Amino acid sequence: MRVSVARLLAIAWIASLGIVPEALATEAADRAAIEVAAQAWAKAFNTRDVNTLLALATEDLIVIDANTSMTGARAREAWKKAVGAAQGQITSSSKEIVVADDVAWRIAALGKGQTLEVWKRVGGGWKLHRQMSPNLLAPSNLLSPPSEPVLDQPTN
Repeated sequence: MRVSVARLLAIAWIASLGIVPEALATEAADRAAIEVAAQAWAKAFNTRDVNTLLALATEDLIVIDANTSMTGARAREAWKKAVGAAQGQITSSSKEIVVADDVAWRIAALGKGQTLEVWKRVGGGWKLHRQMSPNLLAPSNLLSPPSEPVLDQPTN
């Protein structure tokens, strides 16, 4: 996440006074809550806990894979199939989480690939609202994490 030098200096100055701005505290808490939910999603996937997996998503979930896009019940059913067909474990490693009111996005390494997720605040918690990954619904491509996740690699 990029932060301007002026903002960092302002935060440092405020911190030196012993004051933590509520907006910064809330944003940090939201990012932490999204990270906890994202790791709970990966754990549910790994333990084949479909009920927990689905509880972490909004009803109007959209899943976008390299070959298809699914909405709502179809997306949730696709998750169930991916969990049922998966062998082994996946890892999820956040690279960036940005919160904007009741919506946030998360960029992460997921298994062997990458994912861009949109999270939505629902009932005081965070739920996965949109999930985009080129290998999400192909479990054989999803497993075996990379040794070093790379998000922006030049294509020279």
